[in-house]
Amino acid sequence: MSDVEPTDKQFEVFSKGDMKQPLAMLNLLRFKDVATYEPGSKEPKRSGAEAYGLYGMVAQQKVREVGGHFIYVGPVQQIFVGPSDVKWDMMALVYYPSREAFLRMVAMPDYQAATFHRRAGLDATRLIQCDGTSVTPAKK
Repeated sequence: MSDVEPTDKQFEVFSKGDMKQPLAMLNLLRFKDVATYEPGSKEPKRSGAEAYGLYGMVAQQKVREVGGHFIYVGPVQQIFVGPSDVKWDMMALVYYPSREAFLRMVAMPDYQAATFHRRAGLDATRLIQCDGTSVTPAKK
């Protein structure tokens, strides 16, 4: 099982949910010290955080394109409750107006093209779906 990509079963279950349900997606991110790209890649040596940042620039644009917005993004400072041996570097909470919007975003060709930076930079992640009905949409 990957600590970076959903399993086929996880994706299938997610895809069968209410397509109109607003979502808040909690992202927990742990970066590799050095990004690891596929063999033969022409990418320069960079940190995992830098690689993820390249993906993040595209992802931020795509989130906005589907009507979503970032509620919070920032570094993790301390695990207050939970296993102290599990380290997270950053967290993000992202609002999507619907499950359909999220699925539309992840299927966009330019989003898909940027995910190789995500895979290269992440050591582990957790993407936790939360109910987004009580999230106040961003002001335009």
